[in-house]
Amino acid sequence: MTAQAGSPRLIRALDSLGRHRGAGIHFVPIRHHSPGCAAGLAALLDEVRPATVLIEGPLEYRALLPALADPATKPPIAALSITETGAAFYPLAEFSPEWVALRWGAAAGAEVAFIDQPWGRQHHDTDNDSGICTLQAEQHLARSESIAALAQRLGCRDHDDVWEHLFEVRSPAELVDWRSYFADVLAWAAIARLDYQRELLDADGTHAREAVMAAMIAKHRDNGPVAVITGAFHTMALLEVLDGTTEGDWVSAHQAVLTADADAWLIRYDLSRLDALRGYGAGMPAPGFWQQAWQSRNDGLGPTDFAVEVLLKVATEMRADGQLLSASEVEAAALSALRLAELRGRSWPGRTALLDAMLSCFTSDDTGFSGPLAAAVTTCFGGNALGELPLGIAAPPLVGQVREQARKLRFNITDSTKRRVQLDTVRKPAHIQRREFLAQMRFLGVGFASQIGGADLVAGTGGGLLFEEWEYAWTPLVEASLIEVGVTFPTLEATVGNRLQQALTQAERDSSKVAGLITEMLVMGLGDELDRALTLLRACYDADPSLTSISDSLHRLALLADATGRLAIGEHRAQIASLIESGLAAASYQVSALGGVSEDELVPACASVLSLHALLRQLGQANQTDHCDDASHTDKTGVTSGLKLELRRLRTARQTPARLHGVLIGLAATDGELTSEELTREVAGQLSPGADPDQLSAFLLGLMQAAPAMILHQHDFLTAVNDAIASLDEPAFLQVLPDLRQAFTWLKPSETHELANQVAKLTGAKATDLDVVLRMDPSLAARGRAIEAGLLASLARDGLATWAVS
Repeated sequence: MTAQAGSPRLIRALDSLGRHRGAGIHFVPIRHHSPGCAAGLAALLDEVRPATVLIEGPLEYRALLPALADPATKPPIAALSITETGAAFYPLAEFSPEWVALRWGAAAGAEVAFIDQPWGRQHHDTDNDSGICTLQAEQHLARSESIAALAQRLGCRDHDDVWEHLFEVRSPAELVDWRSYFADVLAWAAIARLDYQRELLDADGTHAREAVMAAMIAKHRDNGPVAVITGAFHTMALLEVLDGTTEGDWVSAHQAVLTADADAWLIRYDLSRLDALRGYGAGMPAPGFWQQAWQSRNDGLGPTDFAVEVLLKVATEMRADGQLLSASEVEAAALSALRLAELRGRSWPGRTALLDAMLSCFTSDDTGFSGPLAAAVTTCFGGNALGELPLGIAAPPLVGQVREQARKLRFNITDSTKRRVQLDTVRKPAHIQRREFLAQMRFLGVGFASQIGGADLVAGTGGGLLFEEWEYAWTPLVEASLIEVGVTFPTLEATVGNRLQQALTQAERDSSKVAGLITEMLVMGLGDELDRALTLLRACYDADPSLTSISDSLHRLALLADATGRLAIGEHRAQIASLIESGLAAASYQVSALGGVSEDELVPACASVLSLHALLRQLGQANQTDHCDDASHTDKTGVTSGLKLELRRLRTARQTPARLHGVLIGLAATDGELTSEELTREVAGQLSPGADPDQLSAFLLGLMQAAPAMILHQHDFLTAVNDAIASLDEPAFLQVLPDLRQAFTWLKPSETHELANQVAKLTGAKATDLDVVLRMDPSLAARGRAIEAGLLASLARDGLATWAVS
């Protein structure tokens, strides 16, 4: 096949494969998730009927053998290893050779054992795109220079195409000729193995894993016949260990520890996560296609019927998407796929032949795989359906309890498809129960649910909307995450409760975080657990040094007080009202100290004042609409008056920073606390000609932030701003220009246009000259100013300064 094909080491390995078969040890080199290997293995097992079946997989999986043999267990599933450093998956599809070996061994009463190094001791390799750590990675094959050269010689796209061409599209008779088939697989993997030096395989842990495999083979070799099913990359090394070659000594030099040190569980999986095109390191492209190929061959279909079946499935999906294909188009595509396979020397039409046929017959332009065709191929060649596992077997009780609760609440968890639900949590108690479950799963952070719109009390958005919009999906990662948290706590209630207690402990002294947790508890339906959180929040108001945090917490509490229709607040409503009073008092105390706020804390201080002002307005409206005979209602007029008084004192204090002063003036004018004359005096005092440029721009920035529309409606204010800016010399103007730009960004585009018209009238300019948006890289603008300054200086030195006057 390549220059490596004549290697003495490869020839010796092929000879060793035959010799050990004669001695009752049948090495089965496979590619993980290969239906071709699965078919060859099934034929081998039925003929040899081994007494012992050894399978590459971590030693800890022996605890899973009863569950793997259970008739109710149906792939795709995955074994899951968990240690303190993380988790890893070992997926099994119906067409995985390991699954065929496991089920055959259980049915035949053979001894079945996993023989790989425990996952906790393995070198961890995470798949690039999926974020999944896989225990069946085949990166050595994918990166082999020899296989890449072979692909080029065969006219194949990549190593996956080489594999399909050589091994997957053989005829059924060729697949069941397992002696020739697995000798060819060994040769294919061996030419990749020869690309790698000892040092690399020592460093990445390959030799250490193979030492454990070899020790397990030695342990079971006398209980024959023995079938040894491993990734083909390992087979040559294991043969060399048995033969005592120099290369075998590289493996034997590593200590083989045959004790497991990781927990192991089973989870439901889906075919889409076995897809090499999604980054899965041990998969082939289009696992859904290979599932169909496996099933068709088991059903006795020939290549023509198989091609038609695949194409009809794609056509049906396209029809559902609005694009109709005729029977003649499907027939033409099937004929094209068969001819392409024949031209490429293949007995069956594989994935690439069928894709090329669809591209030729199902498209009428050069858009390729796009639109309905791309969606149909993704659906048919992927697969979101989850496998099945009996509840309570090989998984913590939490997983079964959550699955059962999800079913009772009518969530579809039969596959990993994302779904959306719209919940009316104001009028429908059943929808409240569904929301509470979704919120609990979101709080655990297992990836099952997220709110994407509508009334979101946790985010503090959409308060006036009737419905809540949620998205959910039960994926293998959700199940794996539940296993990780469920090892300690058996129920969802206990797990959420423990996580809440941890969060409350970590949030101590942070009013915002504690109030956020109170909101989440109510959204999750855990109002009975509120007492500790409410007590903690009251303590926070005595100790929290952050006005921003206190202000945010008060907004959350006010939102809760207004959301009694969709939350079961009950007896806690009066406590929440009392906490609002305590928070307002704490805010008043902190506002009184803002006069000496540092420059670094000025921006958040202004934001906090604006936030408190919005809160006062909200509470004022609530006081007007609350029923006086409501026993839980507490009149907050006195406390809000105290906060207003502190804001008024801060506004009149001489030491208040200019920007904060501008914010307070803007808010007072908005509330009608300042007359037009008083506002004009305040503005004139701050923006008078000769004022410090930095103070001028800071005051204007604060004022515009608090009341941006005021400049449009107060002519005296606009005149004062215009006069103050006009009085600045060029260096002073350039100094404050960034702040001036920011100040006017508080205006809406339509307001900016109106301001340009008013300034034009005031100055006699044209509005079209003023209402222009210029976008320029600041560094280029600075460079331009420097060039201009240099040019003016040069003209002055040459006595030509008058030339610069336009």
